[in-house]
Amino acid sequence: MFIHKYGHEVLLGGICGSTARDTDTEFSDLEMLFIVKNELKAKTFDFAYEGMPVGVTVLKVSDIEKDINEIKMDWPLKMGRLFNLKVIHGDSAILKRFREILEKIPKERFDEFLARHTPLCYEGLGKLKAVKVRGNMHEVGLFVEEILEEFMLLTAIFNREFINYDYFGGLPESFKFKNLPKNYEKNARKLMRWHDLTVDETINLAEALFATLYAYWLRTASW
Repeated sequence: MFIHKYGHEVLLGGICGSTARDTDTEFSDLEMLFIVKNELKAKTFDFAYEGMPVGVTVLKVSDIEKDINEIKMDWPLKMGRLFNLKVIHGDSAILKRFREILEKIPKERFDEFLARHTPLCYEGLGKLKAVKVRGNMHEVGLFVEEILEEFMLLTAIFNREFINYDYFGGLPESFKFKNLPKNYEKNARKLMRWHDLTVDETINLAEALFATLYAYWLRTASW
């Protein structure tokens, strides 16, 4: 439908998410991404098809170039979606051009982001500590997930790698990265099983994981 409407204005289109990875189920939604010429006015939209949610992300070439060059917390997720796209329309050679842009980004840009954002992880730790003070233990899992996702994305940014799964699904991907602080996987896996820990053990483990990450950045990054 989208391709039929806009024709040659669509440079590349494909499927992303679980459908592209062949891990979808009958309950999964469908995620699609279309890269279009800068002049096109089409926008991202959603609809339902026979009860299945369908999300259609429409990005101009300039949008993609901006996403590649602008290092933000969701950079590994955006790049994972882009470079693991299951192409159904257009010439995938454009992805090679985007990869060349990515490879020209100086390492210092990634290090600068880490230096600026890593200390902000204290907010997640603070929320976890507040759970103990307030006694609302049902929120422990919520903040553990938030902390682990931040650590996962920061580790991906440090390694200039992509994440292809959301939430805890992406954490095992980060265990395979080349540059990891000591006991990163061991402590992250323990924290994933927070329900087997006391709240004090959970807090101590989260603090230890944060401390090793930050110390590792300080030793190896150019800041």
